[in-house]
Amino acid sequence: MYLKDLLTEEQNDIRQMIRKFVDKEIMPIREELEEDYDLVESILQKLVDLGIQKSGYPEGYGGGGGFPTTTTCVIREELARGDAGISLSAIINAGSVLKPAITAGNKAVLDRFAPAFCGSKLNYACLSMTDSTGGADTENPLLKGRYVTTRARLQGDEWVINGNKSWPTHAGVASVYLTVCTTDPNLGDDGIALIYVPGDAKGLSFGKPEKKMGYKTSINASVFYDNVRVPKEFRLSGPGVDARFYHATMGGSQLSSATMSLGIAQAAFDIALDYTKDRMSGGKPVREWSMVAGILADMAIRVETTRALVYNFAWMADHRDRYGPPHSNEMISKASIMRIYAADAAVWVADMAMQLMGSNGLSPEYHLEKYLRDAKITQLWLGGQQVSRYRVVRGYYDYAVTQ
Repeated sequence: MYLKDLLTEEQNDIRQMIRKFVDKEIMPIREELEEDYDLVESILQKLVDLGIQKSGYPEGYGGGGGFPTTTTCVIREELARGDAGISLSAIINAGSVLKPAITAGNKAVLDRFAPAFCGSKLNYACLSMTDSTGGADTENPLLKGRYVTTRARLQGDEWVINGNKSWPTHAGVASVYLTVCTTDPNLGDDGIALIYVPGDAKGLSFGKPEKKMGYKTSINASVFYDNVRVPKEFRLSGPGVDARFYHATMGGSQLSSATMSLGIAQAAFDIALDYTKDRMSGGKPVREWSMVAGILADMAIRVETTRALVYNFAWMADHRDRYGPPHSNEMISKASIMRIYAADAAVWVADMAMQLMGSNGLSPEYHLEKYLRDAKITQLWLGGQQVSRYRVVRGYYDYAVTQ
């Protein structure tokens, strides 16, 4: 089903609103945004003013009550067409970090953290997931939490957390950190604990923002937990349940990644179409040559198949009565297929656009090189393309690691 038929009238209106916002506010300053974070925050604040930040929170806290998954994808794709880092930040702040607490009905967490996201000012959230040691072990479903090294132990009425995390988005600027811990690595999934940590908690500290090739408009840094104490009510739920939410979060993160890959690929394709229309060779536009037309066709194929995958999965996520819970192996498998394909497609489309443009593609003046840099990161996070394939096959048979 094509997107124009899939989306409701309201979703189409939101799509047009965000598209106009991107064309007006982001497109003219794409290069400047990578050099001046004050500009990034001004864009994010304007999205707050549009109601995007509060959209994912319960109405009882002043939020918008939550968008369907399909609507969130529309917003994420259109923002990523302008700048993927801004898309990432906006959606994280719009409820994805607190969504597990919303679903689980953890009132203590929501009372403490939700109001700040439903106000009129920009506020940041952080999913603190990847351990500094072991890297993708945290994301590897075959390991069942046995190699999560950030430890949480219950001491009286408080959780005491120790460990280090690398690369979480918004580290150092967030007001809340959803921290992936283990109470006992020998318990596997039953030891996984998702604990919300206030940004001003004693013992919580941060490294300097990472210098990166891409996604320069979003902040990444290390997070250090040194006997950080939080109320026991700030744990999401309990043994086993936290693991299910964690695996569901991984599925949601893959949808987020795939949708941003789609926005990146669309932007790179648009640039290539315009460039080859105006660039002349042999007395005619470059895209009138059959070789170039064939390359553009292959780019379009990848963009459209990625869009079909993304919105098909989003529709499934909005109809859990038919397709099951997001933490099921089947849904996580489909999310992984989508993410792997979308990331590869974005890199390929941006690379082919670069080849069509030649040396001009290297110049920020043509706006392409940032999309190639941003596209590459979507192949690397969430365990990368290899670990993600473990999630794919687990949707088809009981694949498990052998010791």
